[in-house]
Amino acid sequence: MKVLKGKSIAPGLATGRAFVCKARPAVAVPRYRLKPSEVEEEYRRFQRAVESAAEDLRAVYSRVHADLGQPEAEIFDAHLALLFDKQFAIQVRTRIETDLVNIEHAVATEIDSLARVLQAANDGYLSERAADIRDVGERVLAHLVREPQVFLAGLEPQTVLVVEELLPSDTLKLDREHVVAIITERGGPTGHAAILARSMGIPAITAVEGATGLIAPGTRVLVDGEQAEVTLLPTRQQRRRFDARLNRYQHATEEAVDAEQLVCATSDGQEISLQANIGRPEEAREVARHNLDGVGLFRTEFLFLDDPRPPDLDRQLQCYQDTCHILGERPLVIRTLDLGGDKHPAFLRERTEANPNMGLRGLRFSLEAARELFETQLRAIAQSAAHCDVRVMFPMVLAGDDFQQAAAIVREISASGLAGGKVIPVGAMIETPSALFTIDDILSEADFLSLGTNDLTQFMLAADRNATNVMADYSTLHPAVLRAIHQVVKAAAHHGKPLSVCGEAAGDPAIASLLVGLGIRSLSMSPGRAARVRFQLRHRSLASLNELAWDALKCRSVQAVRELISSCLR
Repeated sequence: MKVLKGKSIAPGLATGRAFVCKARPAVAVPRYRLKPSEVEEEYRRFQRAVESAAEDLRAVYSRVHADLGQPEAEIFDAHLALLFDKQFAIQVRTRIETDLVNIEHAVATEIDSLARVLQAANDGYLSERAADIRDVGERVLAHLVREPQVFLAGLEPQTVLVVEELLPSDTLKLDREHVVAIITERGGPTGHAAILARSMGIPAITAVEGATGLIAPGTRVLVDGEQAEVTLLPTRQQRRRFDARLNRYQHATEEAVDAEQLVCATSDGQEISLQANIGRPEEAREVARHNLDGVGLFRTEFLFLDDPRPPDLDRQLQCYQDTCHILGERPLVIRTLDLGGDKHPAFLRERTEANPNMGLRGLRFSLEAARELFETQLRAIAQSAAHCDVRVMFPMVLAGDDFQQAAAIVREISASGLAGGKVIPVGAMIETPSALFTIDDILSEADFLSLGTNDLTQFMLAADRNATNVMADYSTLHPAVLRAIHQVVKAAAHHGKPLSVCGEAAGDPAIASLLVGLGIRSLSMSPGRAARVRFQLRHRSLASLNELAWDALKCRSVQAVRELISSCLR
């Protein structure tokens, strides 16, 4: 028996036998020299292959739209945009003319170059876009070499797929009746393959280092997408315990989905607001689908990370208005660009720091290194707020002074009339120890607060945020983090200001229950996780959750908190 750790990108539990694919079958790309007179015809071959690939993608879009929905289908809209990118075509033509090589080799070389640049970026989002580049490239090459690509076909029932990386097109081809789980070495939660896996209901774990070498083909595997654990060659007793958990999980999931249209309230009547974390306008459609109260966190930087130019006012305004149109009367909390750290867009590459997490981050970055971009974003938000329930939230607030500076800019923009006479509510994300110690100063200026548990845990425990996913002691359940959350809850109540939690911890039913017991009344999460949180809270009384929280605050270790939760919420 051996347990491998990774990062969960699609929740769920599954058991099966491993199908291991150490490397994707490569398209056989010929290379030969051209005569100068052959360049034009070779480029026309490229154009014909692009058109054929586009026809494929339009058909895929229609099929995914009918099967999974609009947000998932728009992944392949993005692939179409990559396919017709003018710069890509220019680079391919330049390679043909300069190197006098055939189009297959030119396309393969250009795709590899683009993907390597993105893969090497110190940015998780950009690294995940490398998979889209490779996916589009393989589609074009398949039409050029006229070689049908057969990958992951004919898998046996109860297959746990183990691969280095899964491209979006690969994910679509999976037989959902046979593939019960996915394990990859590369990928991330915002990758398009991960989004499709979640939509298809397939548990998936990524960042399992060396998985294709450590897991032998045919090995019995237990996949826990809740704890991001892979158990190899489990004992009979472990399998029995896992099967019992799996049955309970499936039963609870069915009940949770059935109850999704009910009010989220504890069994003794305390209503809890459930909201969505999103990163793109189209994801706002999930709010109505999962009966959520609105968007508690719109991560706007994901819109612009792979753009070589800073987003202008019109583009941002269109983005926010599109989101508002989807939400209707539901509120939209827009977090201003959380740049710095591990998120550096192409148009700010020269400002990347050697030690970014300890340098300019969030609001401080916006005020000091990207002031013009920050003010442009606030003007776009103000114009959107003129006709919708829009609120603005600043990330990584350090203290009352930086929040006051930012809030003053919002008030000045509002006073100019851009917001149609409305006063835009302004909030602060509490994610740093300095914010904890200046919480009263922040609350004297803020209209609301939101706890970002991911970064708060990282900075409280002096741990890289990746470590929080793989090391048991680095968790939101650490006593220091729980006591910090409790401190913020008391301060917000004293000032009479609303407080929510928008870190991923809010999407864990057990942790959500503990947060409600601590006094949180609003939780924002990935929409797909809301059903199980709602189900859990509807079956607990507020009194029992208060007692759970009080006992948890007295614990001295993460393990003690986990055991307490397991005992109380069994």
